[in-house]
Amino acid sequence: MKKLTDEYLECIQRLLDDFWVLRFENEELFFYIRQYEHELRTYFRDTFRFKLVVGSDFAKLEKFQLTPQPDMGIEDFKENKDYVFYFCLLAFLEGKTTQQFTISDVCEAIVAYFPERIGSDGLPETTLISWKEAEGYYNRLSVIRVLKEAERRHLIIVVDRELDGFRNSDSNDALLKSTGLGKYFIRNFGFDITKANTLDDIISMQTEQEKGLGIETKHKMYRRLFLEPVMYKDEAQGMEFDYLRTYGHHIGDHADKFYDMNFELYLNTAMLTRRSSRRNEFTFPADNAESNLVVQFASEVRSLYIDESIISTANGNISLSVAHIEDIVRTLIEQKSSKWTATLKSQSVHELITTITKFLYKWNLARPLDDGGLMLYDATVRFDEKITS
Repeated sequence: MKKLTDEYLECIQRLLDDFWVLRFENEELFFYIRQYEHELRTYFRDTFRFKLVVGSDFAKLEKFQLTPQPDMGIEDFKENKDYVFYFCLLAFLEGKTTQQFTISDVCEAIVAYFPERIGSDGLPETTLISWKEAEGYYNRLSVIRVLKEAERRHLIIVVDRELDGFRNSDSNDALLKSTGLGKYFIRNFGFDITKANTLDDIISMQTEQEKGLGIETKHKMYRRLFLEPVMYKDEAQGMEFDYLRTYGHHIGDHADKFYDMNFELYLNTAMLTRRSSRRNEFTFPADNAESNLVVQFASEVRSLYIDESIISTANGNISLSVAHIEDIVRTLIEQKSSKWTATLKSQSVHELITTITKFLYKWNLARPLDDGGLMLYDATVRFDEKITS
């Protein structure tokens, strides 16, 4: 393998961090990937069993993991229908390279590709999708969300008029153009995904496929640690956590050498942490208002835990009632809000709780309780405002 140059390491980190690298966005990085293509393919195959796809204008690492995570969804999508519409759009874009089309063409494609439902008589039923009146309004909103996500992913370009114009009337069209990247958006499956009816079916099919691809515990652990915010012992399968205790020092050496990261292993938790932040990287804690708020919340919980005002469960988790959460947030308002942004200052106690909990769920640092309370995982109280600031 070639010397671990800064350019080579940057290629590794960006391919792992980003969905894909596009030539028109970062031509220099793209050509470094082309230069190190052989070494990169070998590295990702041996370390993760991931496939590197390099085209004339893009490079993409086909990343996937078998553990569903809260942050795997598309943040701006509001309902399941958005995802169905999105896949209908991808099917529409499959055969297009740089052709132009309109929102109306997309709507026709959604109607054509929308999956059939099976009626009580066992026969397929036609699903009627309206673009007019009340139901049509919400369908148009869904289409706008789908098209904006496609634009953000550089699958389409808006050529003329605005997407939001379609919100008010189905006659407010816009001219769009395919970038040709749509057919590379979904990774290649080694099994017939049309035979899957549930997420568990897909996980089962993927698991069976990986048995024949030489996927070992090592590859699974690297995938989880480098793609997930944190790994918990009760989420591990079989002897995976024992593997981390035995071979964690190898992972630590690798993380240090390639990523400037530390490997941290506790009784019930494993994670990778950076010694320094990197530009344009999605990390926690980060330098933004929401992240700072969550760190303040975690710090307050940490203080209460140290003072023994709250106690943890046997595995280190902390259960908070609704009343306790409200008290903590009121304390933050009283002691910390003078340095908050105007947006956070304007939020009520319940709005702040929503902001905090959504953030915690996204980073797999907590889960909701049936009574409306919150179960904080032990990784949460690692964060101390005095240290992270």
